[in-house]
Amino acid sequence: MTGFWRRRLAQTMRLGEVSRVVGAAGIEFAHPTRASREAFQLARFNTVWADAVRNVPFYARWQSQHRLPATIGSLDELASWPIVSKGELQAHAELLRRPGRAPDRVGMTGGSTGEPLRFGQWREEVGQSNPAMWLGRAGYGVLPGDRTFLLWGHEHLYGKGLRRQLVAAQRRGKDWLLNSRRFSAYDLSPARMQQALEAIREWSPDVVIAYSAAMIALVRSASLEAKALSRKGPKCVVCTAGPLSKLEHEEIASFFGAPVAMEYGAAECGVMAYTIPSGGYRTSWRSHILEAVETDETAPRNVVTCLDLRYLPLIRYDVGDCLELHEDGDARPHGFRRVVGRPSEIVRLGDGTAFWGNLIGDCVKQVAKVSASQTVVRGAGLEIHVLAIAPLSDSERDLIAERCRSVVPGLRTRSLQVVEKSRLQQSPSGKIPLVVYES
Repeated sequence: MTGFWRRRLAQTMRLGEVSRVVGAAGIEFAHPTRASREAFQLARFNTVWADAVRNVPFYARWQSQHRLPATIGSLDELASWPIVSKGELQAHAELLRRPGRAPDRVGMTGGSTGEPLRFGQWREEVGQSNPAMWLGRAGYGVLPGDRTFLLWGHEHLYGKGLRRQLVAAQRRGKDWLLNSRRFSAYDLSPARMQQALEAIREWSPDVVIAYSAAMIALVRSASLEAKALSRKGPKCVVCTAGPLSKLEHEEIASFFGAPVAMEYGAAECGVMAYTIPSGGYRTSWRSHILEAVETDETAPRNVVTCLDLRYLPLIRYDVGDCLELHEDGDARPHGFRRVVGRPSEIVRLGDGTAFWGNLIGDCVKQVAKVSASQTVVRGAGLEIHVLAIAPLSDSERDLIAERCRSVVPGLRTRSLQVVEKSRLQQSPSGKIPLVVYES
């Protein structure tokens, strides 16, 4: 393809993207108040629910089983509806198929909480979340067509054999047209992260996008190069697939000399929220209803309803995350303070001791040599697995252990070891689970 035709095709793709973003922005501009936004959501919900009951056997059965109405008159009514779990969908996979139309492709969640959920998608669903994504990034000055570097996974979606090669080639072609470059996040070793750093320098992107764990590994592995990058940094750094602590946030921003945005989404739900420069998250209310449901966890669970028509509707779906609301936050937030994490990231020991796994991560990062970590629970004891840019000394291991025991007193009577690893356990999408349970 000549340079002229490449530019014309890329411009056409970007114009299509921009037109969708402008349409989404127009909807948001037309609904400045909570009342008008909820009226919009209510109409979209009734359309999606009618389609789900009529065309997806799972939801026809769900409606009958729980005696749910054909329509609702207020979003408040949803609070009494049952919550759909990932396990429920997996247990009734045969009921998720629409009799009248096969899916164009099969998507899959990242598998960071166990067995991945496989779900059908229509071709037109691909890119459905892009308007929310670009509206979020626009708040940081990032626009379609900007040079983008992705430290990413998702090769698990490519399939096997010839299909894998074809999908990978298609992905490279799309990245070429979209002014993007992709670097695998499956290997977070210091040597590999140095190669990623060199690729970023060579590409000189406007935006760097990565899993949160991968971004921290990159910054920690290349900390000596901070000044070189901060002098010519990107407009913005985007982190996703896991929350960051305040110190990690500051560390990344300092390294790149750029603001850090957080994208909150899931493979099966799309982009649900984006941070805003002034602080906190703004939800994608146009395409999602988020409900903060109180449970016995330390923070309310996020229950999501997707408002776009899709092959597999998601109605009051427990996506598996806990949210921290603003002090005056509504139970259906249009904004919230932060994503706390997943209940699966709560470490639970036999004596009743329970704490968020990211507390261990914060303690481990007291030693600057550590680029990534993972907590492995074995019976009554813990092993903290770490990737390090140089071998840890005995005193550094002791410092990590002592810091953990001071933050979580219940660990003082537990076996706790700090173990250096060449690789950490990963999900099929390349994400690093914060907590792993082993027998």
